[in-house]
Amino acid sequence: MAEKIDVTFLGTGSAVPTSRRNHPAVLLKYKNENILMDCGEGTQRQFRKAKLNPCKITRILISHWHGDHVLGLPGLLQTMMLNGYNKTLKIYGPSGTRRKMRLYLDLFAHKGEKLSLEVHEVREGVFIDEKEFFVEALSMDHDSPANAYSFVVKEQNRIDKKKLAKLKLPNSPLIGELTKGKTVKIGDKKIDGKKLRYVEPSRKISFVMDTRMTPNAIKISKNAELLICETTYSKEEKEIAFEHAHLTSVDSAAIAKKAKVKKLALMHLSQRYEAIPKVILGEVKKAIGGSGKGGIEVSIPEDLDKMEL
Repeated sequence: MAEKIDVTFLGTGSAVPTSRRNHPAVLLKYKNENILMDCGEGTQRQFRKAKLNPCKITRILISHWHGDHVLGLPGLLQTMMLNGYNKTLKIYGPSGTRRKMRLYLDLFAHKGEKLSLEVHEVREGVFIDEKEFFVEALSMDHDSPANAYSFVVKEQNRIDKKKLAKLKLPNSPLIGELTKGKTVKIGDKKIDGKKLRYVEPSRKISFVMDTRMTPNAIKISKNAELLICETTYSKEEKEIAFEHAHLTSVDSAAIAKKAKVKKLALMHLSQRYEAIPKVILGEVKKAIGGSGKGGIEVSIPEDLDKMEL
């Protein structure tokens, strides 16, 4: 069974928060990794509401340095310091991130408080490459340096644990050889690892935050199991969207269709859709081809909603 990926939508709003939607922040959990995507104002309180521990955060990805995506950083970092965060927190963002982080720390750090930080400015391509997953970035078309990101669980060779249990084998390093598909001899038994092994396919979650329509948004999202995409404006507001460097409902639909994603989660809706988010949802579904067509499941998550993949 595939290791699950948990996604918590801590904040789903846009530049102006509402009573319903906090500023943008999404937490992705995979095994021991807890990756925070953006950190809008109030994010640390959203952690409390979601009953999540911010001291478990391992990495923070910053899409860009507009206030609604980063003003929660000072408070979150202070809370982590005050609660004895004992790891090295790794923060990644576009060009200018090191300078901005230095300014934040100079403005808000308190004497005697210490937090081990690594700050990285991310160029296009893979910038985190671990044994079981990698994270990649592509630049977006916004009015400040901006990145979109994809978290990708690598294809894995797995052993069918039920089949293995039936063999009643002793715990042995040879089980690792079986995982590789090799034939091993245990006692008087010859066991073909290929018959026990199966391939767990790659899985991908993409984050496309503030941007105009751009080919890179499609490229970064290609074949994603889940695309989390800003959708600030309706199709009737394409001129305003372009002027402010954001996506419309039909832009998000086009990205999802062309990238052949399985699920599309819309966030960063303008405050004007506070009471009527179904307007945006309907436009996206219609642009995709109607509910159920195109194989894309579309939703508008509320703050604190969760998805398990």
